[in-house]
Amino acid sequence: MSNRNVAMRRVDVRRRVVEHVNAPRREDPTSGGANAPAVASYIADMTAQLEAMAMAAHLDLLAYFLAMARAEGESASHVDIGAASEDAPPD
Repeated sequence: MSNRNVAMRRVDVRRRVVEHVNAPRREDPTSGGANAPAVASYIADMTAQLEAMAMAAHLDLLAYFLAMARAEGESASHVDIGAASEDAPPD
């Protein structure tokens, strides 16, 4: 790898670290009183990040399983929200 490529990669890593540090923080839904849709959404977000890491490391099978977990988390968060709205009385 040339010096230019190494330097470009370092800049990219630094940019991603700064973006991560400056990203808005969501409250951890596992810290007491969290409902199922919030936990499912949190898990979907976390597995999406892990999936990206696995893909970058060319861990294809692991990335696939993490993508499945992310999709299930997204599905569970939407299904539970939809079920709760169906129980609500009409306006």
